Amino acid sequence: MNLSIHHYRCFLWVAETGSFRAAAELAYRSQPAISLAIREMEAQLGQPLFERGQPVTLTPFGKSCHQGIRHFVMHADALNARLGDLAGSRVGQLNIASIMSFATHWMPTLVSIFRENFPHVHLNVFDGNSEEMERMLLSGQIELAVGSRVSEDRRIEMQPLLEDAFGLVCHADHPLAQRKSLTWRQISDLPIIGTVAHRQLERSPQTAFLRNRPFFVSNMISLIAMLSRDMGVTVLARLGVPPDTDNLAFVPLTHPRLKRTLGILKLADATLSPAAEQMRQLILDTVTPSA
Repeated sequence: MNLSIHHYRCFLWVAETGSFRAAAELAYRSQPAISLAIREMEAQLGQPLFERGQPVTLTPFGKSCHQGIRHFVMHADALNARLGDLAGSRVGQLNIASIMSFATHWMPTLVSIFRENFPHVHLNVFDGNSEEMERMLLSGQIELAVGSRVSEDRRIEMQPLLEDAFGLVCHADHPLAQRKSLTWRQISDLPIIGTVAHRQLERSPQTAFLRNRPFFVSNMISLIAMLSRDMGVTVLARLGVPPDTDNLAFVPLTHPRLKRTLGILKLADATLSPAAEQMRQLILDTVTPSA
């Protein structure tokens, strides 16, 4: 059997109108095209479907086929609509993640625009550090992330967005808080709190003192809270300092001036879903290097 959805639609048009001519008008097709489709169906099935007359009526065999064909066409139409919605990002699900520095500066705007344009896409937003971003991508928990590269895992690719320079982050009352810049040597003896961000600096010999700190905090919210209580200082990229922390100071570090690259992370061999591609483009349109 080689019957197509077109054959089944023609059957329903004739059955519901009681006329080959009316079916042709309803389908915006020629009457011979409708008649040919019905003849092909009857030839393949080996049974007549219609009693030709005025009006055209279903044979007993045709009546036994009617409900099944109707349900099949309805299901096909619903599936086509669903696939169209998925392709057009009108429905679906998107799991994304970002590091805290990106989330505090851009995520509210991105989510607001995305929700307005695609209100029926189920959006799940996760946060964490860059190491966690990579683990979530590799495990399939998320499809898209915004962060910086920590590992050299080739299964993950990054589309660069912007560069972000590192500096000393300390309480606003710290003796060094008003300095315009500092060198790495000048901060090497300070009570620095270790954090995941320092792993991006391991290749630079000037930052060797950041390794194996006796006090390490992986969670950014906890780190900011401790800095705000003047429990120590740390090294972060400028965007790593939340915009609403007036009690903290950021002092650029020089000699050398080290930077991290923030970008969009995804699996290297994976094609993004339509919803993820819409978000990726939205990020590119919203986040500019001058931001």
